[in-house]
Amino acid sequence: MVAAIAPDTLIDLGTQEALIGYKEDNDGTWNNLNKYAKETPGMASYDGLSYCVIGQLWLAYRAGDISIMPQTPDCAEVVTEYQSWGRWSWFPARGAHVLIGSEGQDHIGLVWQFDATRIWTIEFNTNVTGSPEGDGAYLRERNRSDANVYGYGYPRYCSPMVTADPDWVDDPALIKTSSGAAAAYAPYPGRDFFRVGRTSPLVLAAAKRLVAVGAGSYTPSADIGQADLTAWGAWHTTQGSPGGAYPGYPGEQIWRALQIVHSH
Repeated sequence: MVAAIAPDTLIDLGTQEALIGYKEDNDGTWNNLNKYAKETPGMASYDGLSYCVIGQLWLAYRAGDISIMPQTPDCAEVVTEYQSWGRWSWFPARGAHVLIGSEGQDHIGLVWQFDATRIWTIEFNTNVTGSPEGDGAYLRERNRSDANVYGYGYPRYCSPMVTADPDWVDDPALIKTSSGAAAAYAPYPGRDFFRVGRTSPLVLAAAKRLVAVGAGSYTPSADIGQADLTAWGAWHTTQGSPGGAYPGYPGEQIWRALQIVHSH
């Protein structure tokens, strides 16, 4: 069964990743070695190759179910599979994948907003300098009329999509199967998220939960401070110290155990 994942789940995760500013490895030049291939089931063998699609798969995996989108690292195959699913459109939608290239074969991004002329996207293996060499995760802006903007694949979300397509009808069977509700709890944002000074609504939501379960007695805020990291250490111990001593940031197991309500 497809997990109950709503568009904003991927958008929230992708925005966090872009704001973290993650970049691939550099051994004198950008080499495409990255965490996304290593951490996404079935993609490790593609580490060192173009990872624009793999980054999107990583978001779906972090949200709880990579089967909501085509499970391939190849953009052309993504286009073909979305079309075979009947989830292809020539119009953008929040949470849609935009495929770039004369036939969508070159690049992919996640649309987090659109208007009559533009799309705003979350993209991997790209940059914002105009260089042809991508180096990490970024927020981008593109013109819908750009000749390279080919079309849009709609992942198998559990809730209706906000779309510019006048003929789009969400799959009622899919929505019924996945209960029509967004993912109940916020997905793990990755270890790089937990830096002192990070500001995010997710930080505030996590802090409130840590206080509620007795892991800390501080005043929750949207900024990560040492009190947050100390509280996570207490929660790590409460959960039986999975993986050994607390490394200074929460791991995915104790994050999920805290059950932080997803707000969207």
